[in-house]
Amino acid sequence: TGRPRKISTDDDRRILSIIKKNPQTSVRQIRITLQKSGVDLSMTTVHTGLHDKKYRGNIARCKPLVSSKNRMVRLQFAKKYLKEQTQFWKKVLWADRMKINLYQSNGKRKVWRREGTA
Repeated sequence: TGRPRKISTDDDRRILSIIKKNPQTSVRQIRITLQKSGVDLSMTTVHTGLHDKKYRGNIARCKPLVSSKNRMVRLQFAKKYLKEQTQFWKKVLWADRMKINLYQSNGKRKVWRREGTA
């Protein structure tokens, strides 16, 4: 009873395959991908379809900035150059790093996850 579904089972499978390939895909990107294959759905319909399949938009976990392997390599590098003379360090070219985000926020990223998964 009620209104018939706008999303077919093939569309459901197509949406889920897109999400499984890249969980960070937005609803807008999914809609554009579906439109290219001839399926015209609104963003609300795509979003509802994901919720029906128990997918929720969650904030992605932050990965550690320095891995344990990289930490050991950095420590070896620091120990190697620990006792260098001042003249050595005067010859080193120092550069300051600055990160600028033009088109993306530096904030949190949303990912699609099934309920009960990390």
